[in-house]
Amino acid sequence: MIRVTLIGPDNLRSNVTIRGDTTVRDVVTMKYDLFGRLVKRNGTYVSPFTTPVIAGDRLTVEEMQYRD
Repeated sequence: MIRVTLIGPDNLRSNVTIRGDTTVRDVVTMKYDLFGRLVKRNGTYVSPFTTPVIAGDRLTVEEMQYRD
């Protein structure tokens, strides 16, 4: 099991426990709609669909992006 901190766009923190071998997307979609959002892993913007998470990561979901 992997434990990470998930911080939403409203700055609310959640501790999330998830099974190993998972991506940022898997963690974020437990609480938020991922479409159109920017996500940081430990302070760096990442691709949520391909970036793996490890124990102790801090994931921050940022502002909305809108389609043109």
